[in-house]
Amino acid sequence: MLLMFENRSFDHMLGHLSYQGLQPLADGLKNPLAQYENLYKGGAYLPFPIQTDLQLPFDLPHEFNEVKIQLARSSVNGKLNMDGFVEAYAMKTGQQPNPESEPMGFFTDKDVPVTSFLAREFCTCDRWFSSVPSSTQPNRSMAFCGEIPVHQTKLQGLSANGNIFKWMNDHKITWRVYHDGFSFFTLYPKLWRYVLGPKFRNYKHLYSDMLNNDVPQVILVEPSYHGIGPGQPNDNHAPLAIGWGEDFLRKTYQAAIVNPEVWKELLMVVYYDEHGGFYDHVPPPACKSTTTEEVPFNFDSLGVRIPGILISPWVRPGSVCNELFDHTSVLQFLAEKFTPGIPYSPDLEARANQSPKISSISVALSDQQNLADAPQPDSAPILVRSVLGDTTCTPPTEGIPLSFELSARDLMARFPEKVRVKYPELFRWRDELDLARKRTGQV
Repeated sequence: MLLMFENRSFDHMLGHLSYQGLQPLADGLKNPLAQYENLYKGGAYLPFPIQTDLQLPFDLPHEFNEVKIQLARSSVNGKLNMDGFVEAYAMKTGQQPNPESEPMGFFTDKDVPVTSFLAREFCTCDRWFSSVPSSTQPNRSMAFCGEIPVHQTKLQGLSANGNIFKWMNDHKITWRVYHDGFSFFTLYPKLWRYVLGPKFRNYKHLYSDMLNNDVPQVILVEPSYHGIGPGQPNDNHAPLAIGWGEDFLRKTYQAAIVNPEVWKELLMVVYYDEHGGFYDHVPPPACKSTTTEEVPFNFDSLGVRIPGILISPWVRPGSVCNELFDHTSVLQFLAEKFTPGIPYSPDLEARANQSPKISSISVALSDQQNLADAPQPDSAPILVRSVLGDTTCTPPTEGIPLSFELSARDLMARFPEKVRVKYPELFRWRDELDLARKRTGQV
C-alpha cells in the first residue's frame, strides 16, 4: 500500500523525534538549534517548533531554481550547506522574513500525532530523499513512471512512459488506486483510460474492501489534492493546515490493520513527493539524473530529504533505517517481489547502482514477522485550527493547481459522461471557478 503526501521535509515533520527525545536514533533536530541557522541579510534564522496548525499565508518556493538557492552549494568546496531556505522564501515573497520564518518551522508530536505515532511504532527512514531537487511533477513522475519528463512544473501534457500501471499490467500484477478526490494521474493524458476505469476506486471503499479481504497485490492511496475540486484537501500541500492530512493518514492506517489476515502480509509505505520549501539539515547526496524533455536537463544530486515511514509486521518495531532511499527504492522493491531478477527498467537499475548506491526498501524489512497485534492509533479528535471559508473555491493562477484545472477541463470536454460517473463533483467545481472569475473580472 503506497500513500504519497505532498511537500513536507523530514525535519519539518519528523525532526521532533530526536528534538523531543522520542526516537533519539533518528537524525532529526537537536539542541542547540543555532547549529542549523540560515543567514539572510545579517539576520540568523533558526528552526523553531510551530505553536499552532494554522494555514500558512501561501505556498513556499520549491521549483528547481528555488531549491538550488535552498541547497546553497559552496563555491569553494562544492558542498551543499542547506542554509538558503530563508533566502529563497524572502525572494519569493519580496518581504523581510519574520524572526520565526515559515520555512524553518517544525511540528512537535502534538500537531502531527498520527505521523509521530507511526514513526515511533514502526520504521522511520531518515535517509529518504526526493528523487531530484525540484518540484512535484518531476518527483512524482520518477516515483510512478521511473523517468523524469520535466525538470519543473509543466501546465499540461506530461508524458508517462514506463508508468507503474502498464508495468503491473504487463507482469499480471493486480492493483487498484483509491482516490479521495481528483486523481493526480489525470495530469498524464496517457493514463486517462486508467483514471476513468474500474481500477480507480473511490477512497470511501478502502476500509470495507480491506475488511472483506477484497484487495489486490498493490494498492495506491491518493489524498484529496489542494487546489482541485470542491472537497476538503488533505494532501498536506502547504499552505494547507496539517490536521486534515493527519486525519486521512489515521483513517488509512485503520483500514490497513482492520483485517488481521490482510495485515499480516501488508507493507504500507508513507512518503512525500518533495520537501515543499521546508528546511532540512541533511545535504542530499550526489546522483545524476536526466529528464526526457525535448531539451534534456541534468540534475547532479537527489532532492531534499522527506519523511518516509514503513508500516508493517515485517519491520522491527520502533526502528530507524539509515539506508539511502529515494522514490525509486519503492520501484526496486516491487520488481524484487513480483519480477525477481528482472529490474523495473534498465535505466533505474543503472541509476540505483551509482555511487552512493540507492537501496531498495527491502533492506529495512525483517526476516521475522512481528506477531503482536497492530498498535491502535489514538482516537482523540484532531483539532484543525482553520479559518472558516478558507476552502472556498478560488481560481488558481499558477503551478500544480492550474495544471490540475486545465487537465480536468480537458478531461470533462473529451469524456463528459464518464467524468460525470467517476468525478461528478468536478462539474460543480468548474462552474464555481467560472463564476468566481466573472465576479473578479478575470474572464
